[in-house]
Parts: sequence; C-alpha cells; structure tokens
Amino acid sequence: MECPDCGEPYVSREVGPGRPPSTPLANAILDTEQGEEVILHRQCWTCGWSEDRHVEVAAIETEHGDPEIVDRQQRLSELVGILEAIEDTETLDSVLHYVRQQRSEGDSVPSSLEEGP
Repeated sequence: MECPDCGEPYVSREVGPGRPPSTPLANAILDTEQGEEVILHRQCWTCGWSEDRHVEVAAIETEHGDPEIVDRQQRLSELVGILEAIEDTETLDSVLHYVRQQRSEGDSVPSSLEEGP
C-alpha cells in the first residue's frame, strides 16, 4: 500500500484492539462478535501520516455446511492420508483396480477416477 500523503510504500498496518500486531484484518473480522469493533491503524514510516479506521460488526449471518458433505470430506481426507502413506506402487495399483471394479458394479464413483496412469 502506498501512503496517500507522500506516495511511499512504507505503510504499516496493525489491527486492534487486543490483537497481536501481525493479525491479518480478515482474521480479526472473522473472530469479532456482533456489536464489537475492529480498529485498523495505518501509519507511514516516511512522512508520519497515520489513520485509524473503525469497523463495527452490525450483523453476522452464518451458514453451516451440509452434514453429509462435511462427513464425506472428512472421509476423503482420511482416505487420502492413508493412500499417501502407502509407498508400495503394487498396493496402490490394487486399490485403484478395486475402486474401478466397484465403480463398474455400482456406478457410484465419479468418472474422473476412471482416468488412470
């Protein structure tokens, strides 16, 4: 970011109050409760210009993911972790063959898995 007064790029940003100086603004806003305020302090180290911007959270709307999708993603993450730990390529080939066989019988695995080495 350039300083609006002198144009130099030496502008620091700090988020407050009560947060470490290195806290990203997005994280500070996500951690803020309704009615709380986040202050963004910007200061130019060349000319001394500074400003404080106050952001107050007026309303928070959240949407939670579909439990089935969350469960599926957790299972996929677990499966990927297990597969990444397998070093034997013959075992991986066997697993891939089994998945393809199940797919042809049940047609439940996406077609992107059909593409193989």
